[in-house]
Amino acid sequence: MADGSPPDGWKPLSEDVRRALELLLDGDSDVHRGLRAQIPHAEMRGSGCACPCVYLRVDAGAVAAVPMEETMEAVAGASLLDAGGGYDGEATLLASDGLLADLQFCDWEGRGPGDRPLWEWLGPRHH
Repeated sequence: MADGSPPDGWKPLSEDVRRALELLLDGDSDVHRGLRAQIPHAEMRGSGCACPCVYLRVDAGAVAAVPMEETMEAVAGASLLDAGGGYDGEATLLASDGLLADLQFCDWEGRGPGDRPLWEWLGPRHH
């Protein structure tokens, strides 16, 4: 493609997304440890929406899937905080069939993280 991105849109994780994933998966459960192990084997693609949401895919041949009760589950989340520390929405990390699948940002004010990296937008986490 003219912009240098791969034709299917998948590319290595940005540093910003990688750090956000690591923070969201900072828990000590077997699921969080297993999903953290997938981060080096993950790629990302924009979701096409105005927010910084990204689809994720993991090389299933390089790392194990984690056991899940449902086909698609929210596996981690965090409140989003604006630059002044006020509540601005929610981040949710989804896994499908035990593999990282989708990082969603629901930004109530629609302003995004501003000049801050995505991972600095994350507030208190809930697992």
